[in-house]
Amino acid sequence: MKRRTLLISMIALLLFSSSAWAAGDESASRIRSYDSGSLIQSDGSLWLWGYNQSVPTRIEGKPDVVKTFSNIINEGDLIFTLQDHSAWYVPRNNIAKSVKFVPLEGLQNLVAVSSLNDHVLALSSEGSISSTDRLDNGNISSPFQALSGIDEVANIDSYYEKRPQYEERWIFLKKDGSVWKNTRSLQGFELVPSLKDITAISKNIALKKDGTVWTWPKEFDKNVTPSETLSVSQIQALSDIKIIKTNGSSNLAIDRQGRLWFWGETVTGYSDNTTYHNENTPVLLSEVKDVKDAFFAERSILALTTAGNVYVASLDGEKLPSNAPFTLLAKNIQSIKAGPRHVIMQKADGALWGWGVNKHAQLGIGDYEFLYSSPVPVQKPILVRLNGSPVSLSNGVITRNGQAFIPLRSVFDKLGAEIAYDFNSKIAKIDQSKAEDHPVFLEINFKTSQAKVNGKAVKLTNPPFMVNGIGYLPLRLISETLGAKVDWIQKVDTIEITTK
Repeated sequence: MKRRTLLISMIALLLFSSSAWAAGDESASRIRSYDSGSLIQSDGSLWLWGYNQSVPTRIEGKPDVVKTFSNIINEGDLIFTLQDHSAWYVPRNNIAKSVKFVPLEGLQNLVAVSSLNDHVLALSSEGSISSTDRLDNGNISSPFQALSGIDEVANIDSYYEKRPQYEERWIFLKKDGSVWKNTRSLQGFELVPSLKDITAISKNIALKKDGTVWTWPKEFDKNVTPSETLSVSQIQALSDIKIIKTNGSSNLAIDRQGRLWFWGETVTGYSDNTTYHNENTPVLLSEVKDVKDAFFAERSILALTTAGNVYVASLDGEKLPSNAPFTLLAKNIQSIKAGPRHVIMQKADGALWGWGVNKHAQLGIGDYEFLYSSPVPVQKPILVRLNGSPVSLSNGVITRNGQAFIPLRSVFDKLGAEIAYDFNSKIAKIDQSKAEDHPVFLEINFKTSQAKVNGKAVKLTNPPFMVNGIGYLPLRLISETLGAKVDWIQKVDTIEITTK
């Protein structure tokens, strides 16, 4: 009886109520950590967005998440660890609506992951390395196997070397500041003798404790054997450097004065007419100052200053001049996490904002617009609970114009209603006709916003919408007199639905 009463209440209020539920003022951020496509809240819950989840969506069944590693295997993919130190893999670039988890057997105390072509390597807090293979579909296999011959590792990275065929090159920074590389495949490891006191590595670039930057080639003459020792050289124009960044072809360095340096590739043209232009000599970018971090995303450089401002400059052109213009993109930013084609920024108040390519919902804004050239707010992670139990959502709550919208199937499925959707007519049907008395049958046309309840036409004051094949209906204020109560618990960002 409670389910039938609540279903009637929700349908009546979805159709007839004139005052929409509103999220209210921004509450203090409950985000403990975040990445370019995920966040962990203070209660240890994991929320994902991208691909089939257009907004942050709570993942059930995996509480107490500690850390995430994103875009390691494919763009959007995720590895996360739990408090029990186990590691799990989430393949994201797939057509399945539901999120699946793959346990990564053989991994404990994970601190870093790197992948390249045939292999995936994982680093533990103890400094040991484990590896596994990539499958034909691009995902990874399990379990991981411990690698012998390399230990006490502080960080790992990888890139391709051309000798003349492309080969996997793995670089290992040890805790003693030495740098090691693999021989052919992962059959052995060799010390790079000319690199000492290294504090950071980024592909084929290394930063020394004294602030100097060192590099070695990625392309070799066909007569050079794979086992030949890398020829390491100092980049003379750079000194007193504290941060190095590279995407494999373009490079950034930030010195202790907060100045930003660039060298490497710029680009002109698109698609088959794309041309890359290389400049090996670092250029001091004079139009941005007091830089504390910098990133590449798509064809852009983003610089975060100590004042919390984010500036952007384009990599389009045959070269990047020293006076390349930087445009103010955002203010009050405390940190940035970058994906290959977008960034997620966290403001001082804890809110997340996205910028860049959104083809696969990378920005978590609730749509699939290809590109946002101005920052947009990532949708707030909102939990829905029915009688105290979390409601598992295929996609999270979407807020538009201060009103909350929930996926059509979410709560109705929980109430035992039968739901059908015709993709040709765009008509959804919610059927509770099996109820003993007062059966309910709701029909909604997403094309016309017309609706019927038990065959009687009614008018929708707030039309529904579709996002990536998921129907959304507005959540109304459900009064206790109709058998249910809906509360917005702002402190914990939760919609609480309670039956009498």
